[in-house]
Amino acid sequence: MIDIKAKRVINKPIDEVWKFIVEEFPNSHEWAAGTPSCRKGEASEDFDRVCDTESGRLMDKITKIDDENHLLQFSVTGLPFFVRSVVSTWALNKISDTQSEITMGPRIEVMPVIGTIMQIPMKMSLQKLYPELLNDLAIYIETGKPSPRKQKELERRK
Repeated sequence: MIDIKAKRVINKPIDEVWKFIVEEFPNSHEWAAGTPSCRKGEASEDFDRVCDTESGRLMDKITKIDDENHLLQFSVTGLPFFVRSVVSTWALNKISDTQSEITMGPRIEVMPVIGTIMQIPMKMSLQKLYPELLNDLAIYIETGKPSPRKQKELERRK
């Protein structure tokens, strides 16, 4: 099993961050580097978000929204065959009236043998990815503009 957790302070009130996370869930392509496009899932797809990423198409289904505790969980499909299941959790904590802490990361269950072997490079990659992803998110929420990393990606696509 792979269990990744990354934390980051966002210089915005918790209610503002929470509103963004819930309402803009299908639009992560606007702020997340490595995600050229996302869209809201169609009813026939039974997904809440479909994203084309640098590593392929991922489909997300929200499994829990806890407004009181500022907790969002969703399952992810579209990963390599050796991945049995993925549950990603995004949780907010109030630091002050103007700061929130976000903790995000996936819990990934893999198949025996091949998954056990493949989880090593996958974990290393995810441990690098999540702090960068959190930085992209924090910059976008704080400024309303993509991070420099995402801006470079957008310029390359022009």
